[in-house]
Amino acid sequence: MSVAFFTCTIPSAIIFLALSRHFGGRFFFLFCLTDTLSFWILQITNFLDRLTGDTYVVMFISRLVLFPLVEWFIWQYLRIPYIELQRNLNKGWWLFAAIGGTYYLLIMVTSVPVGTPMPDKVGVMRIILVLILMPLTYLTILRSLWRQMVENRTRTEMAVLSTRSQLALENLRIVQESGAALIQARHDMLGNLSVLQSLSWKKDYDGLDRYLALLTRQTEKIVPIKIANHPIVNAILAQGAERAQTSDIDFRCKVTIPETVSILDEDLAAYLINLVRNALEAVEMLTRDQEKWVEITIHIRGKYLFIECKNPYSHAPDPDGDSGRYISRKGDGHGYGLWIMEKVARRYQSELYTEARDGVFLARTALLMPESK
Repeated sequence: MSVAFFTCTIPSAIIFLALSRHFGGRFFFLFCLTDTLSFWILQITNFLDRLTGDTYVVMFISRLVLFPLVEWFIWQYLRIPYIELQRNLNKGWWLFAAIGGTYYLLIMVTSVPVGTPMPDKVGVMRIILVLILMPLTYLTILRSLWRQMVENRTRTEMAVLSTRSQLALENLRIVQESGAALIQARHDMLGNLSVLQSLSWKKDYDGLDRYLALLTRQTEKIVPIKIANHPIVNAILAQGAERAQTSDIDFRCKVTIPETVSILDEDLAAYLINLVRNALEAVEMLTRDQEKWVEITIHIRGKYLFIECKNPYSHAPDPDGDSGRYISRKGDGHGYGLWIMEKVARRYQSELYTEARDGVFLARTALLMPESK
């Protein structure tokens, strides 16, 4: 078996490693799984042939049938769930790869090659136990990985539900506060009109201008009920507008988006929350003599949802040498916003384009909206 190890196992591992998308524990676990399964089928067919007279006919026919059948079964029923495991789990693969590698070596050293004498009863029993242990081992590993993925998905769904609840409450609060402010504004309207009419009769145009400016400032303090038709987008932008107002930031929104889009609410919320937060935090660091503003543009271009944000900054951000992503200056525990936005963009066949030039930071993407089923 040492010949097979050096002539088949190592060369095939090098070739598949060069072709593989993943180079870590996920690759080595899958390689050990597939190679072990192949050795397992070889051993089973070898034993079947020994039991029927050692003529090689049963071994040839059984291998000719079993290998294509196993490949078809894996492709038809196991490929998609396994790809889902690989996409959703990033940890634990090296441990299971080590278990798979150990079992792979175990089945190699205990196997009986074709043409060699069968071992004694104790040896045969040892080989049978190893063969029984193989499916049990990998079924346990795959079940553990699947449960880990399900638990992660459950936590994600709970986080999504929590985010939706918070955004719904935020929307309700904004509507209530805006409604109260509008009621108060309507209540004061007649009095304000009387004052304006009185100033006009007196031809006190300077007083008229001052009073109109006062009314304008008071009106600007009313948080708009609706910035966007989409409830999630509206809640996030309205919350951003409220925070911007308290920091004397001009929060400009150019948003034309329907009530529903085919992008998942949790992805849209994750992207916009980090986009708005990063922009406001950068502008809040500006000095008093610098103009403070944030401009957000959202609209649909064909099959894409275009999202762009511009804002001035006080210090030019530093790009990371490896990823090119800009690094946060807020210290440890920060800097994940752009990373989350980048992940969302790639999930919808896009990239996050960022640029810092002439004192203005730009973040832009165009998310490919999935076709509605």
